[in-house]
Amino acid sequence: MKKLGMAVVAGCGIIFGSQVWAGDEHTVEGVIKDIKMSDKKLTISHGPIKTLGMDGMTMDFAVSDPGMLEVVQKGHTVSFVIEVDQKGNFIITDIEDKGMAK
Repeated sequence: MKKLGMAVVAGCGIIFGSQVWAGDEHTVEGVIKDIKMSDKKLTISHGPIKTLGMDGMTMDFAVSDPGMLEVVQKGHTVSFVIEVDQKGNFIITDIEDKGMAK
């Protein structure tokens, strides 16, 4: 019986731990490297995301609204907001094109 109780406690920790990020918003700046229309994703080289403890890197981000792909251009600096869904996926929920990267 103790083993089952421990498994339930451990399972709750995993569920609650994964929900810490879910729904939280994180503001990030980066440069658009690629626009993947068919995948509804942007490849962005971004700086550190301190609120997630993440170093700067280049990665793909899904967009919550495919119309966002139309308002940005490759090589431009962007400021964007991401949320982490319950599966751990990073989703852009808002984006602003700030013009050509320097």
